[in-house]
Amino acid sequence: MLDELTTLFGQVEADAPPAAYQAAVREHNCLGKRSGRTRQLTARHLAELYGLDPVNPVHAGLRFFWSRDEAARPQLALLAAIARDSLLRDTIPVVLVKSLGESVSRQWLEERIEVLWPERFSPATRKSAAQNINSSLTKSGHLEGRVNKIRTQLQPATGAVAYALYLAWLQGGRGELLLQSLYCRVLDVGSDRLLELATQASARGWMVMRRVDNVVDVDYPVLAPVVARAIQAGKDAALDRELPHEQS
Repeated sequence: MLDELTTLFGQVEADAPPAAYQAAVREHNCLGKRSGRTRQLTARHLAELYGLDPVNPVHAGLRFFWSRDEAARPQLALLAAIARDSLLRDTIPVVLVKSLGESVSRQWLEERIEVLWPERFSPATRKSAAQNINSSLTKSGHLEGRVNKIRTQLQPATGAVAYALYLAWLQGGRGELLLQSLYCRVLDVGSDRLLELATQASARGWMVMRRVDNVVDVDYPVLAPVVARAIQAGKDAALDRELPHEQS
C-alpha cells in the first residue's frame, strides 16, 4: 500500500493522533476511494500495517526516517510492514534465498505459503497473499517485472539501514545481533555495506553509531522518548492486569 501511504503521510502531520489518520481516509477521502466500505477497509489495513499512531515506536521511527530520506520510502514501508505483519515476516526469507535472476512466480510463492502454514488459508487467500507480497517486493526493489517476477539485487538506502537497525534495536538486538536481524537481512547486502550506510546516517544526525573493531553500538536519541513511553505504558498495562481492583 505504498501509494496510499505516501498520499496519507502527505496529508497528515507526523505527530497527529490515530483519529486524524482515520478521519483523513474515512471522512475526507484523501485517498480517493469510490465507496465508504472501501475507505473503511483501506483505513483498517493501513493502521494494521503501519500503526498510524505517534506513540507507537515502529510508526514513530517510520515517520522520522520517511521525512529524511525520500529515496528510502519503499524500503521503509516494507520494513514497517514486516515488523507488524507475521505473514509477510515469515514468508520473505524464502524469497531472499532465491538467486539473482531466478523467477519468483505467484504460484511458487503460494506453494511456499502452504508449506509454512499447512491448510491455514483458502486457495483464494493464498493467491491474494502471494500477489500482494510479490507486488510489495517489486516496489521495494527485491523483484522486477510486471508479470514474470525476477529476483534482483536491492540497493538499500541510507534511511532504510538506519530504520532496520532501529527495529532490531527495539527488539533488544545489540552488537553483531543487530546486523543479523531479519530487518538487516532484508536489505540484501553484507555487514560492511550496512555499516558504511549506518555511518552515513550517524553523520547526518539520524542515529548514533559507535564501532570499536567488531563491536557495534547504536542509539536513537530523538526516538528514545517515544520508546520509553511505550515501555512504561506496557508495564503499566501489565501491572493493571495483575493487581486486583478495589470494590467500591
